[in-house]
Amino acid sequence: MSRIGRDFGKRSGVELSFSFAGTGQLARQIEAGAPVDVFISADQRWTDWVIEKGLAERGDVKEFAGNRLVVAVNQEVENWADIEGLLTTTRFAMGESESVPAGSYAVQALQKQGIWEKAKTQAVYGENVRVALRRLALGEVSAAIVYTTDVSVESGVRTLHTFPKNSHDAIIYSAATVKGGIEAAGEFLAYLESDEAKVVLKKFGFSLPGTTN
Repeated sequence: MSRIGRDFGKRSGVELSFSFAGTGQLARQIEAGAPVDVFISADQRWTDWVIEKGLAERGDVKEFAGNRLVVAVNQEVENWADIEGLLTTTRFAMGESESVPAGSYAVQALQKQGIWEKAKTQAVYGENVRVALRRLALGEVSAAIVYTTDVSVESGVRTLHTFPKNSHDAIIYSAATVKGGIEAAGEFLAYLESDEAKVVLKKFGFSLPGTTN
Protein backbone atom coordinates (compact mmCIF):
# COMPACT_ATOMS: atom_id res chain seq x y z
CA MET A 1 0.00 0.00 0.00
CA SER A 2 2.81 2.41 0.77
CA ARG A 3 4.33 1.82 -2.67
CA ILE A 4 0.98 2.09 -4.43
CA GLY A 5 0.17 5.20 -2.42
CA ARG A 6 3.40 6.89 -3.48
CA ASP A 7 2.75 6.03 -7.12
CA PHE A 8 -0.80 7.35 -6.90
CA GLY A 9 0.45 10.52 -5.23
CA LYS A 10 2.88 11.22 -8.05
CA ARG A 11 0.09 10.84 -10.58
CA SER A 12 -2.65 12.73 -8.72
CA GLY A 13 -0.79 15.20 -6.55
CA VAL A 14 -2.66 13.83 -3.52
CA GLU A 15 -0.52 12.77 -0.56
CA LEU A 16 -1.79 9.60 1.13
CA SER A 17 -1.34 8.73 4.80
CA PHE A 18 -1.86 5.10 5.87
CA SER A 19 -2.82 3.59 9.20
CA PHE A 20 -1.96 -0.11 9.44
CA ALA A 21 -3.61 -2.39 12.01
CA GLY A 22 -5.88 -5.41 12.34
CA THR A 23 -8.94 -5.01 10.12
CA GLY A 24 -11.41 -5.14 13.00
CA GLN A 25 -9.46 -2.48 14.88
CA LEU A 26 -9.49 -0.20 11.84
CA ALA A 27 -13.22 -0.69 11.31
CA ARG A 28 -13.98 0.29 14.90
CA GLN A 29 -11.75 3.34 14.58
CA ILE A 30 -13.87 4.48 11.65
CA GLU A 31 -17.03 3.92 13.67
CA ALA A 32 -15.51 6.03 16.45
CA GLY A 33 -15.05 8.94 14.04
CA ALA A 34 -11.45 8.58 12.87
CA PRO A 35 -10.79 10.92 9.90
CA VAL A 36 -10.60 8.28 7.18
CA ASP A 37 -11.35 8.45 3.45
CA VAL A 38 -10.74 4.82 2.41
CA PHE A 39 -11.15 1.54 4.31
CA ILE A 40 -9.09 -1.43 3.10
CA SER A 41 -10.14 -4.78 4.52
CA ALA A 42 -8.67 -8.28 4.45
CA ASP A 43 -12.00 -9.84 5.46
CA GLN A 44 -15.35 -9.43 3.73
CA ARG A 45 -17.14 -9.67 7.07
CA TRP A 46 -15.57 -6.43 8.28
CA THR A 47 -16.39 -4.73 4.99
CA ASP A 48 -20.00 -5.82 5.51
CA TRP A 49 -19.85 -4.54 9.09
CA VAL A 50 -18.73 -1.08 7.98
CA ILE A 51 -21.52 -0.98 5.39
CA GLU A 52 -24.13 -2.13 7.92
CA LYS A 53 -23.00 0.67 10.24
CA GLY A 54 -23.75 3.14 7.45
CA LEU A 55 -20.11 4.16 7.10
CA ALA A 56 -19.70 3.08 3.46
CA GLU A 57 -21.82 2.10 0.47
CA ARG A 58 -21.75 -1.42 -0.94
CA GLY A 59 -21.68 -0.04 -4.47
CA ASP A 60 -18.38 1.68 -3.73
CA VAL A 61 -16.52 -1.51 -2.73
CA LYS A 62 -13.69 -2.73 -4.97
CA GLU A 63 -12.11 -6.20 -4.62
CA PHE A 64 -8.55 -5.84 -5.82
CA ALA A 65 -6.27 -8.58 -4.44
CA GLY A 66 -6.04 -11.99 -2.82
CA ASN A 67 -3.62 -13.92 -0.61
CA ARG A 68 -2.81 -17.37 0.79
CA LEU A 69 -2.62 -18.57 4.39
CA VAL A 70 0.58 -20.37 5.41
CA VAL A 71 2.50 -21.82 8.33
CA ALA A 72 5.82 -20.00 8.57
CA VAL A 73 8.86 -21.34 10.43
CA ASN A 74 12.48 -20.37 10.91
CA GLN A 75 14.78 -21.13 7.99
CA GLU A 76 16.52 -24.04 9.69
CA VAL A 77 13.37 -26.12 10.26
CA GLU A 78 13.41 -29.24 8.11
CA ASN A 79 10.92 -29.59 5.26
CA TRP A 80 9.55 -32.83 6.69
CA ALA A 81 8.50 -31.22 9.98
CA ASP A 82 5.04 -32.46 11.02
CA ILE A 83 2.53 -29.61 10.82
CA GLU A 84 0.03 -31.18 13.22
CA GLY A 85 2.73 -31.92 15.78
CA LEU A 86 4.21 -28.45 15.39
CA LEU A 87 0.90 -26.69 16.03
CA THR A 88 -0.41 -28.94 18.81
CA THR A 89 2.70 -29.49 20.93
CA THR A 90 4.71 -26.27 20.57
CA ARG A 91 3.86 -22.58 20.86
CA PHE A 92 2.88 -20.83 17.63
CA ALA A 93 1.70 -17.31 16.83
CA MET A 94 -1.46 -16.20 15.03
CA GLY A 95 -3.76 -13.18 14.90
CA GLU A 96 -6.65 -12.66 17.27
CA SER A 97 -9.53 -14.63 15.75
CA GLU A 98 -12.21 -12.06 16.57
CA SER A 99 -10.57 -8.95 15.12
CA VAL A 100 -7.73 -10.08 12.84
CA PRO A 101 -8.76 -11.73 9.55
CA ALA A 102 -5.66 -13.95 9.43
CA GLY A 103 -6.62 -15.25 12.87
CA SER A 104 -10.14 -16.02 11.73
CA TYR A 105 -8.86 -17.83 8.63
CA ALA A 106 -6.40 -19.77 10.82
CA VAL A 107 -9.16 -21.04 13.09
CA GLN A 108 -11.18 -22.17 10.06
CA ALA A 109 -8.19 -23.96 8.54
CA LEU A 110 -7.26 -25.75 11.77
CA GLN A 111 -10.88 -26.75 12.36
CA LYS A 112 -10.94 -28.17 8.84
CA GLN A 113 -7.86 -30.25 9.71
CA GLY A 114 -9.51 -31.36 12.94
CA ILE A 115 -6.75 -30.04 15.20
CA TRP A 116 -8.06 -26.69 16.45
CA GLU A 117 -9.12 -27.96 19.89
CA LYS A 118 -5.56 -29.13 20.55
CA ALA A 119 -3.84 -26.29 18.73
CA LYS A 120 -5.66 -23.44 20.48
CA THR A 121 -3.94 -24.26 23.78
CA GLN A 122 -0.58 -23.58 22.09
CA ALA A 123 -1.59 -20.39 20.27
CA VAL A 124 -0.07 -17.01 21.10
CA TYR A 125 -2.34 -14.28 19.79
CA GLY A 126 -1.33 -10.93 18.30
CA GLU A 127 -3.22 -7.76 17.45
CA ASN A 128 -2.23 -8.12 13.80
CA VAL A 129 -0.58 -10.65 11.54
CA ARG A 130 2.78 -8.87 11.45
CA VAL A 131 3.05 -9.13 15.25
CA ALA A 132 2.60 -12.88 14.89
CA LEU A 133 5.33 -13.07 12.27
CA ARG A 134 7.68 -10.92 14.32
CA ARG A 135 7.33 -13.26 17.28
CA LEU A 136 8.51 -16.07 15.04
CA ALA A 137 11.45 -14.04 13.75
CA LEU A 138 12.49 -13.26 17.33
CA GLY A 139 12.35 -16.94 18.29
CA GLU A 140 9.49 -16.52 20.76
CA VAL A 141 7.44 -19.24 19.03
CA SER A 142 8.17 -22.22 16.79
CA ALA A 143 5.79 -21.24 13.98
CA ALA A 144 3.33 -18.56 12.89
CA ILE A 145 0.17 -18.69 10.80
CA VAL A 146 0.38 -15.69 8.48
CA TYR A 147 -0.09 -14.67 4.85
CA THR A 148 2.36 -15.75 2.18
CA THR A 149 3.10 -12.08 1.43
CA ASP A 150 4.25 -11.52 5.01
CA VAL A 151 6.86 -14.26 4.78
CA SER A 152 8.50 -12.58 1.81
CA VAL A 153 9.33 -9.43 3.79
CA GLU A 154 10.72 -11.03 6.95
CA SER A 155 14.28 -12.38 6.75
CA GLY A 156 15.10 -15.63 8.51
CA VAL A 157 11.67 -17.22 8.06
CA ARG A 158 10.10 -19.28 5.31
CA THR A 159 6.88 -21.05 4.38
CA LEU A 160 6.61 -24.66 5.55
CA HIS A 161 2.98 -25.31 4.64
CA THR A 162 0.30 -23.59 2.57
CA PHE A 163 -3.28 -24.27 3.65
CA PRO A 164 -5.63 -25.49 0.90
CA LYS A 165 -7.96 -22.78 -0.36
CA ASN A 166 -11.00 -24.86 0.56
CA SER A 167 -9.95 -25.00 4.21
CA HIS A 168 -11.00 -21.41 4.92
CA ASP A 169 -12.94 -18.49 3.48
CA ALA A 170 -11.38 -16.86 0.43
CA ILE A 171 -8.78 -14.24 1.39
CA ILE A 172 -9.87 -11.21 -0.58
CA TYR A 173 -8.79 -7.62 -0.05
CA SER A 174 -11.40 -4.99 -0.70
CA ALA A 175 -11.42 -1.21 -0.50
CA ALA A 176 -14.33 1.14 0.08
CA THR A 177 -14.70 4.89 0.22
CA VAL A 178 -15.85 6.07 3.65
CA LYS A 179 -18.86 8.39 3.68
CA GLY A 180 -17.81 11.99 3.90
CA GLY A 181 -14.40 11.29 2.41
CA ILE A 182 -12.66 13.46 -0.14
CA GLU A 183 -13.26 13.07 -3.88
CA ALA A 184 -9.77 11.67 -4.42
CA ALA A 185 -10.78 8.61 -2.40
CA GLY A 186 -12.77 7.31 -5.34
CA GLU A 187 -9.86 8.02 -7.64
CA PHE A 188 -7.60 5.94 -5.39
CA LEU A 189 -10.02 3.00 -5.52
CA ALA A 190 -9.98 3.18 -9.30
CA TYR A 191 -6.18 3.27 -9.23
CA LEU A 192 -6.10 0.03 -7.18
CA GLU A 193 -7.53 -1.70 -10.26
CA SER A 194 -5.04 -0.12 -12.67
CA ASP A 195 -2.28 -2.01 -14.45
CA GLU A 196 0.32 -0.04 -12.49
CA ALA A 197 -1.12 -1.11 -9.15
CA LYS A 198 -1.46 -4.72 -10.31
CA VAL A 199 2.25 -4.84 -11.12
CA VAL A 200 3.09 -3.78 -7.56
CA LEU A 201 0.63 -6.23 -6.00
CA LYS A 202 2.05 -9.13 -8.01
CA LYS A 203 5.60 -8.09 -7.12
CA PHE A 204 4.80 -8.42 -3.44
CA GLY A 205 3.12 -11.80 -3.86
CA PHE A 206 -0.57 -10.92 -3.93
CA SER A 207 -2.90 -12.66 -6.33
CA LEU A 208 -5.27 -10.70 -8.53
CA PRO A 209 -9.03 -11.11 -8.97
CA GLY A 210 -9.86 -13.73 -11.57
CA THR A 211 -6.53 -15.59 -11.23
CA THR A 212 -6.11 -19.09 -9.83
CA ASN A 213 -2.93 -18.68 -7.73
